[in-house]
Amino acid sequence: MWCCTLVASVQKNYISATVYFKNNTYSIRPGILDKEGLAYGVFNDTILKSGWNTLNIRAGFSNQKYQDENLMYAAGYLEGFLTSQQIYQHLTNVKASTFGKGTPPQLQEKLQKFFTDQDDWIRGKLEENQESPFWKVLSLVVSHFDGLQAGYAANPYRGKPLEKFDFQLLNSIGDVLDLQYALIPESIPDWNSMSQSEMEEYLVSHGHCSSLVKLLPGYEDVFFAHSSWFQYQYSYRIYKHYHFRLSNPHISATNFSFSSYPGILESLDDFYILGSGLLISETTNLVFNKTLYSFVKPESLLAWQRVRVANFMAADGKTWGNLLDTHNSGTFNNQYTVLDTKRIKLKEMVMDGALWVIEQIPTLIVSGDQTDILTAGYWPSYNVPFYEEVYNLSDYDKHSAKFGDELSYQLASRAKIFRRDQSKVTDMNSMLDLMRYNDYRHDPYSQGNPLHSICCRNDLTTENPQPFGCLDTKATNITMATRMQAYAINGAPTWGGRYPAFSWTGRFSNVSHVGLPLKYDFDFVFMSPLEI
Repeated sequence: MWCCTLVASVQKNYISATVYFKNNTYSIRPGILDKEGLAYGVFNDTILKSGWNTLNIRAGFSNQKYQDENLMYAAGYLEGFLTSQQIYQHLTNVKASTFGKGTPPQLQEKLQKFFTDQDDWIRGKLEENQESPFWKVLSLVVSHFDGLQAGYAANPYRGKPLEKFDFQLLNSIGDVLDLQYALIPESIPDWNSMSQSEMEEYLVSHGHCSSLVKLLPGYEDVFFAHSSWFQYQYSYRIYKHYHFRLSNPHISATNFSFSSYPGILESLDDFYILGSGLLISETTNLVFNKTLYSFVKPESLLAWQRVRVANFMAADGKTWGNLLDTHNSGTFNNQYTVLDTKRIKLKEMVMDGALWVIEQIPTLIVSGDQTDILTAGYWPSYNVPFYEEVYNLSDYDKHSAKFGDELSYQLASRAKIFRRDQSKVTDMNSMLDLMRYNDYRHDPYSQGNPLHSICCRNDLTTENPQPFGCLDTKATNITMATRMQAYAINGAPTWGGRYPAFSWTGRFSNVSHVGLPLKYDFDFVFMSPLEI
């Protein structure tokens, strides 16, 4: 039985500003939207009312021509200025989580050195490769990042400055999941000594997200959705809409709509709607092969950097995968789903190349066209590698014998639930309901465990509950995607009121949750870029 999906109306609490560039100096004027500036935009601070903040930024709409790097710097500057409070508060929660109890004491120092070495390497490569299309686009990502820091510095929250490392940590937090093991090998768990319940908790806390692409039987529509799994401390959400008019001829997408967080220039979830017609999502896979972490070096590009370059440059899934394979860091090892909406003609045909699936681990990226699977009805993703080479090299095969179905691509709980219930999706409401699904008390495939469902809730487990689980859902379809639109909800699922909404009261009140809603009882919000 499906639940009723509601869409919330969002009250407006707009803050606007415009960035200018004169005499080689950037300046900002709050309260003004001026297309003749380098960048202008609007931030809507509504997270406590709807669960989401929204940010709309445009750059390059002036009659005067500026260098692409200046435009991207200005866009970052504007974001850092408008969202300085949210950046500081989110960083507080991230640091409490990343460097808190149970984490290696040397982790921060190790990360700082890695990020410094990696940043030096990138900037050196930019100098060496000024004519390379790839590195020219990466220079835009670097300029955007530099501008973000400068914008915050121009408007520090309560006068509190932040360091470059703080912004590196925020943007690389997905990569940190693997960097800890690469930099501190002794922190890698002994999976062989884990009990079944310990392994299940590890799988949930380190394998992030569920996603689904659903094609209706008559090709009437395609739905594309993603539910993030992470610590609830990371629920400081901003849905972002970027529109950049750039002159670089190697860029395929200039407008981007995506779920994100303060101080983070990528999605992290990931969930992107791109102006190139591509839709991107990912779920995180684990690496049980400890030897692979020895190949992680700072002379590489982190996942967040490669994803941004691929989003800018790629016009199809194959190219997107090839770009992701450039200087693979082997960190934030995911299965990426790339849907090319240009290859789908509703009620007519789905062409080859419509669905491209890419999987990354250290030393290896495997990429392929999986349109044939999609045309059978659906493509699911749930933290188990699809490609046999990735599955085996990651050592899933070596651990599946002991730990069973949750490490099986075909028989994991979510594989069974998606296989059973995807045919019930007939419209957007039923798609949203499936992506919020968690009926663990009655579903035989969940076996009474709230971790074994599409939208998990670790806070509801009877043994060692933690503030971790499915913290959001985002979804779009073909028509909405052409308008850069989606539905999004923040918070763990209540499954039609059967479970209590998550709250920072009670046993989790001492967990850092600065700036976050006290209770997550929100509805879906309709996300659409502003006409500014």
